[in-house]
Amino acid sequence: MTRSTAYSTLPRIHVTGTLEAGQDVMLREGQAHYLGTVLRRDAGALVRVFNGVDGEYLARITAAARRGTTVTLVEKLRDQPPETGPWLLFALLKRDATDLVVRQAVELGASRILPVITERTNAARVNEDRLRAIVVEAAEQCERLTLPPVDTPARLDAVLTRWPPERRLFAALERHGPTAMPPPFGPAAL
Repeated sequence: MTRSTAYSTLPRIHVTGTLEAGQDVMLREGQAHYLGTVLRRDAGALVRVFNGVDGEYLARITAAARRGTTVTLVEKLRDQPPETGPWLLFALLKRDATDLVVRQAVELGASRILPVITERTNAARVNEDRLRAIVVEAAEQCERLTLPPVDTPARLDAVLTRWPPERRLFAALERHGPTAMPPPFGPAAL
């Protein structure tokens, strides 16, 4: 059993800023509420924290208050892996469906999420802050250390015009029969 699996049942919290053992980190008010009120964790309890850059750390709650909680980073549990997953392009959907696509993309390992606007897109706009919050929540829940960026929605033709030539793009075409897909060598997108 590795150190990280020994602590796998501990809550995971995403924080901002750099992380280093021995450092104190102040959690946001919503995170303090979640740990103190929802999970009933108090001073002395252990949690795991990550920032999407420096890996995952074991942390001890050193001060618990309604408006803010401080944790002290005890030790590094996991190093930050390189981000190698495919990019995901998807046409914006109505709110709940877009939220689900973003959540699932994070859980399945997408390294970048690109909402696009097509000729038949149903949604006129999207709350980008909400999508970023969903990325963080999904990463916290699925043990992922990286946070894929969510691009600002753009027209599909504009995205394809500036497409990097080294990244292979695979399209899922609903009205065509299944075809054998060559294995993706190098960077890819769906």
